Amino acid sequence: MVPNLIEKTYNAPAFETDGGTDFMARGKPGSGKSTLANYLAVRELDVNDAIVVWRGSSARSEWLPLAPWTRLCLPEGVDVEVRLEAKNPADPSVVLDVEDLERIVREVVRYRNPVDLNHKVLQQGAFHVVYPDPRMRGCQAIYEESDRTVEPPTGRELFDPEDPADHWWFAWVLARVDHGPHHWTTWIADEIGDIAPQSVQKDRFGSYQKVTLLRDSWVDLRKMGVTVHAYGHAEEDVSDLIRRKLRWRIQMPGQANPTSQAKVVGFDSVPMNSDLSSQFPVGKALCYTETNFDYLGWKDMPRASNHNLKIKVS
Repeated sequence: MVPNLIEKTYNAPAFETDGGTDFMARGKPGSGKSTLANYLAVRELDVNDAIVVWRGSSARSEWLPLAPWTRLCLPEGVDVEVRLEAKNPADPSVVLDVEDLERIVREVVRYRNPVDLNHKVLQQGAFHVVYPDPRMRGCQAIYEESDRTVEPPTGRELFDPEDPADHWWFAWVLARVDHGPHHWTTWIADEIGDIAPQSVQKDRFGSYQKVTLLRDSWVDLRKMGVTVHAYGHAEEDVSDLIRRKLRWRIQMPGQANPTSQAKVVGFDSVPMNSDLSSQFPVGKALCYTETNFDYLGWKDMPRASNHNLKIKVS
């Protein structure tokens, strides 16, 4: 079963599916989610020569094991703050210049808007960490050109520079579906609950409307060759609008897997009737759909440094 999660084709055999796929891996801190994300990113590059896009965040840098191979994508014309933080929060952080990033990653590249990123910056067979543009440049135009519509907040456009920076990803998804290019692409949505939380509401930023846009784009993402690797601490952290679209789940070690479909939004059944995963060691997980399950293993991928890299774009 697991090869169908990794191997992509538009001419799949009867027991597999065409196009991209998706999963959500859930587990507590320390269960190996970040290592699994790095491992599967490498597999996507190796097997599919995919464009791999990791969602950059000012709060996390779990992609650092792949830093020597990383194309770091930053919006052009913005201020960027960079610092290294020690594992011990009592130790002082080290402020870096943007130019110092060239000593950490393979290269730093700039993009103008989501369409420019997809067509002129992202490369097949390469690993990218993308930080969103807080100014939302080009995002409203992408939405207005799309066939998908929602009701924007009263008195403003759907995408606005006042929006939270993570809202840029909704426009990127629309750009990828509507404008391509349609190479195999893997989007690593680390902590997807930050983008599409269960608590999402129709606020002044149009957060609920944008999550609805993401839901409506989901099937087309798969048709257009996009695979989504979603990670989170708990199933309940993520909006059920998105959970209903996720066809795969990965249960990380240290927690019991569900034995009832009531625990998995979007599933009519689960194939497990007992706890299989709570005693797994780190490096082994349970991968399952509505009808089948299998075991997934990976090796450790240590960082070159114990420091965290914090990049803030403003």
